[in-house]
Amino acid sequence: MRPLLRGLLAASVFSAVSCVATANDIQILPSATAGTSSPPEVYLAGEITDDTVIQLKSLMTSRSLAGSIVYLDSAGGDPQAGMRLGELLRKSSMNTAIGRPGNTSGRPSPGKCMSACVLTYAGGKFRFIDPASQLGIHRFYRRTAQSTDLDVAQVLSAAITAYLIKMGVAPALFERMVQVGRGQMELLSHPDAAALNLVNNGVLPAEWGIEGKQGQVYLMGRQQTWNGTGKLIMSCAPNQRVKFSALYDAGDNNGFITRNATNYTLRINKQFLPIASLQGKPSVSGDYVLASMTPDDSMLWAISGGEQIGFGFHTKDSNTFYGFLVDATGEQDLVRSWIKHCTER
Repeated sequence: MRPLLRGLLAASVFSAVSCVATANDIQILPSATAGTSSPPEVYLAGEITDDTVIQLKSLMTSRSLAGSIVYLDSAGGDPQAGMRLGELLRKSSMNTAIGRPGNTSGRPSPGKCMSACVLTYAGGKFRFIDPASQLGIHRFYRRTAQSTDLDVAQVLSAAITAYLIKMGVAPALFERMVQVGRGQMELLSHPDAAALNLVNNGVLPAEWGIEGKQGQVYLMGRQQTWNGTGKLIMSCAPNQRVKFSALYDAGDNNGFITRNATNYTLRINKQFLPIASLQGKPSVSGDYVLASMTPDDSMLWAISGGEQIGFGFHTKDSNTFYGFLVDATGEQDLVRSWIKHCTER
């Protein structure tokens, strides 16, 4: 970032609010999740400054924090530092939530994330929020009126808007910020935060499209969640049929799924449709468990109208299954058209 831009941003401050935590503090606690590979929990409290970025970056060199959830409890700070910290979190595949260390490991107490803290929060890959935690937004401004205030506002507008877009958050969030009265803080409702994609609660937007590889064209839908990544591939098969392949990245559970799954289902919305047979036993392909089948006409009909489409791997324990859903809301025409393309060739 250019020195002039950095100086202008540093001159901006946040509105006065009751202080959540005054001294910068970063704690790293063991994960409450079973397993030696589970990342630790990171708690960050206090004012967000350039020193916060330096401190966390230093901790990253000595600790394996990739995939950790960073719990934030902050009244804000420097917006430039907030964005730099958010970019550091995203680059390190870290996630964010709002909270403070609780009395029990893995059970944080509710917290508050205000002002520049919201920019840091936006940097998390997956962004969670407890029902009792708070997000606060406001207009960034100088303490004293100066002739360059308009320039500062324009610089902040461009920088924050570009940052939010980069992080996958609706730029309309910045419009909400500038509508807040001077010296005031607006608590952002959780439904509004979700609508702006500031909060995603462990689910990233689905992606659908027609793709090609090694001379083969297919329809793919994919969605990444906190529990893993699911992909659906539909390709044209002989005799005007459709080959339906499900790929699920379940992390450390991939091997368990291939060894222990005995039954399989096509998931349509909340339904589990039994699959009579697969095209061979599921196998691990790269980072994914791969299973393929040829859906019958009734299944194709269900797939073409589903708002959520997915796959289930079931073990002998009727209470245990692994699987995923890909959001197909608004993509039904694409799915129907592709099925029609394959079945009417």
